[in-house]
Order: sequence, then C-alpha cells, then structure tokens
Amino acid sequence: MIDNHNQMPAKKILISNLNRIGIVHLHGIEKYLDRHDYQKCFLITPIAPHENVYKYAEKIPSLEIIISSDYAGEKKRIEEEHPEAKMFVIDAYHLAGRDGMLDA
Repeated sequence: MIDNHNQMPAKKILISNLNRIGIVHLHGIEKYLDRHDYQKCFLITPIAPHENVYKYAEKIPSLEIIISSDYAGEKKRIEEEHPEAKMFVIDAYHLAGRDGMLDA
C-alpha cells in the first residue's frame, strides 16, 4: 500500500511569453503570484526590458526574466531543469490583469 499523505505537493512553475515586459505586467504578476501557489515564474521575452522594469522585478523573488527569441527552447530547458515540477503556461493578458479590462 502506498501512503500518499506524506508526499510533498509538486512544485508549481509558471511560464509566460511576452513580446515586451512592462511595469504593468510585473504588477499583474505580483498579484497573480499572491493569489496562486507558484514557487517560480519565468517570463520569456525577445526584447530586454527597461532598467526600471529590472529594478522592480528584483522585488519579486520568485520571478526570473529570460531574454531569448527561442521561447520553445527556453521552455524545454526550464522543464528539463525542473523535472519534478508541474508547469503552467499562461497568456500575458492574464498576468497583466488585462483579461478583465477586455470584458465589456
């Protein structure tokens, strides 16, 4: 018999692909991470964010910004580095809270 009560829950990792990362996205990510139980959040973008975005991002300990135009390759690398984790890919609109703004 297997005792599932003592098993640790799977680590949850959030991945998102954005063309550009702005402060609005980081505000939304902070709120999203507060509401959900993710241990790590990776934002993949081909364009380096403004220095103010980097400064703000440093305040979010579970956030990592990756500058790369190879989203699929970076996603695969993250999955290989964290094989025990459960991966969640989310649309940038949800992270920035813009999905609510689109409702009419």
